[in-house]
Amino acid sequence: MERISQQTIDEILNAADIVDIVGEYVQLHPAGKNFKGLCPFHNEKTPSFFVSPDKHIFNCFGCGEKGNSLAFLQKYKNMSFTEALKTLADKYHIPLEIEMQKGSDDKTKRLYEITEAALGFYTLSLTNLASGKPALAYLQSRGLDVHTIQYFELGFAPNDFDSLYQTLKPKYQELDLLELGLIKKNTEGSYYDLFRNRIIFPIRNEYGKVVGYSGRIYEEKNDEPKYVNSPFTSIFTKGEILYNLDRAQAAIKAKKRIILYEGFMDVIASVKAGLKEAVASMGTALTIEQARLIKKYSDRVILCYDGDQAGFEAMGKAIPLLEKVGLDVSLLVLPEALDPDEFTKKYSFSQYAAFVEANQIDKYEFRYRYMKKHTDFSKAAEIERFKIAMFTYLLREASGTVTEIYLNHLADDAKVNLETVKNDFTSFQISQSLSKQMADKRVKIANVVMLNKYYKAELILIAYYVHDSKSRQAIINSLSEMFCEDPLNGQIMMCIDELVLSAPEVDIASIVPTKFSDKQDQVRLVLNFKTGDYSDQELNECIDTIKIRNIRNMIRDLKKQQALVNQNIDMPEYLRIQNEIIAQKQKEELINGKSRNHQKID
Repeated sequence: MERISQQTIDEILNAADIVDIVGEYVQLHPAGKNFKGLCPFHNEKTPSFFVSPDKHIFNCFGCGEKGNSLAFLQKYKNMSFTEALKTLADKYHIPLEIEMQKGSDDKTKRLYEITEAALGFYTLSLTNLASGKPALAYLQSRGLDVHTIQYFELGFAPNDFDSLYQTLKPKYQELDLLELGLIKKNTEGSYYDLFRNRIIFPIRNEYGKVVGYSGRIYEEKNDEPKYVNSPFTSIFTKGEILYNLDRAQAAIKAKKRIILYEGFMDVIASVKAGLKEAVASMGTALTIEQARLIKKYSDRVILCYDGDQAGFEAMGKAIPLLEKVGLDVSLLVLPEALDPDEFTKKYSFSQYAAFVEANQIDKYEFRYRYMKKHTDFSKAAEIERFKIAMFTYLLREASGTVTEIYLNHLADDAKVNLETVKNDFTSFQISQSLSKQMADKRVKIANVVMLNKYYKAELILIAYYVHDSKSRQAIINSLSEMFCEDPLNGQIMMCIDELVLSAPEVDIASIVPTKFSDKQDQVRLVLNFKTGDYSDQELNECIDTIKIRNIRNMIRDLKKQQALVNQNIDMPEYLRIQNEIIAQKQKEELINGKSRNHQKID
């Protein structure tokens, strides 16, 4: 194992110009004796990131990150201490004095040797065994020629009980094979292979070492999972590895970007199309460790997951993770719900490469398309839901210029006047600001005396929505999911709806607060507001309260419209609005009559 002398470390740190180091990645401006810029470790609009050339340190007063040149490279490029030190040594032409220590990495080398031996067995089985011919034929039917199969080192695990074990046991110990997950032990004490009758995809780490495998079925079987992966081991953590990163590095350096896919076949299709800077998260949700690994090799990533609903949702979750580590993110949405492998088969590899270059979009366009995809613009309620969701997103994420662009898009898609949309957005901004002021003044949400009856009804309905699926449907039928006027309550409901659709079995009340990085305590108070039993009477009272609020809001808007109508010029329109006001008041009276015997919400 390598050990770098302290004398060499001190020499490198003394030679390193921290302004020069940080300035390669952050635009810095003089600020007295120091320099300042936007922090690369969290999103901010006002600079809180300072670099001190005298003290050789950086310090962000926004997120708290601080340290020297080595710490910056380790954090920003996701490097180990040794990697960062070598980078600085190369930059400042300082020779490294390395001492060698024995013993600590002998086991790791042995495990790597075993995984390479296993790969040799799998690749030979695919091309040289009769039992591998159906798997080879399947790969060829998927458009993979011999060159591609060899390039990606695809293999085959025979449908035998212990053929890999029998091949490896003369040279390697059972304990090592068990640790790597290549074999298992049954209750009778016999060893058997983990992968059987599957196509094998070897998984190498960024340095080219085989650390694990993924086995895919090639015959449709309802009782077997599509993929079986190596378990967690001392050399393999799936969430910290990117498939094909070892081979992609030259292309990444040349193209100054990484294309991130979901699966193995997507990467293979991309490489065949000439886009060799392709890596994959291997079908799992992207992790922060994988995002940091991307950042280590490039500042720019193109995110391309499947074009179906699940792919859209996965991309939506991946964007903030990639941005959190300081990556410039573009997105690629494939048409017709295709994945990259399907696209190349339906069209061609050259068309796919051309599509990638011509159809990258930013996160704003992606978010707009994603929300638009679920909106029926022939229905006013759907337009309103879409509008509030987009306003919330723009206010949180976008500049004035970007906001203007998407307000125009919204006006065009909803077929309404742009000024109307702008006025609604201004009103929404004011509402958000007032709501924040109110939230800041609340010491505890449980102080119900301070809450008006409509706000209290929202909180109770959120509780019913979270904890009772029957009540949830009753609320949707009566009010729709977007019944909240309070902005935070509205954001909570949107988050709840996403979880209900994507993972209905999870504990919503415990997961939702984690989605709000700066408001977790407030969100927990909202979700835990209601105490006591749940009843149909209480549910109906709250629904009626919100219905009455909606009616009164509509009456108020109708009166505003009526005030703008000149009775002498347009009496029919004036009377039409008056009749609508009367109709809404009658609805309110009906609700009040129905609820007269109910306990009021004070």
